[in-house]
Amino acid sequence: MPGKDFGGEMRLRLADGRSMTMRGAFTLGASGISSESVTNQDGSVSRVGTPRPRTAELSLEDDGTDVNLLMRAPRQDIYITEDFTGVSHIFIKAMITGDPRSNRANGELTGIQIEASGYDRRG
Repeated sequence: MPGKDFGGEMRLRLADGRSMTMRGAFTLGASGISSESVTNQDGSVSRVGTPRPRTAELSLEDDGTDVNLLMRAPRQDIYITEDFTGVSHIFIKAMITGDPRSNRANGELTGIQIEASGYDRRG
């Protein structure tokens, strides 16, 4: 049944074809809007929508990639493919943001996020 499978192998590929090894999963923020309630002076409640980038929070293996260059990389299409589920996530005109941190005890690079103007899910 579609949509009932999760996990498995996941791959991240940058626009130049370079693959980065993901650690664990990623957290997807696919909506282009967040909403918040505001209470009016008469007690009624309204909603305010705020445009947001599409995002993915990542944990990667620290493979020696120059993190300074990664953070300065130009906007590009970034692909994450879920092999097990057959789902692909395409972040359009994306940039890498965040505050990268490398855990030297386990080789995990955290604090990185993809932020994109557009998002497409296939599969």
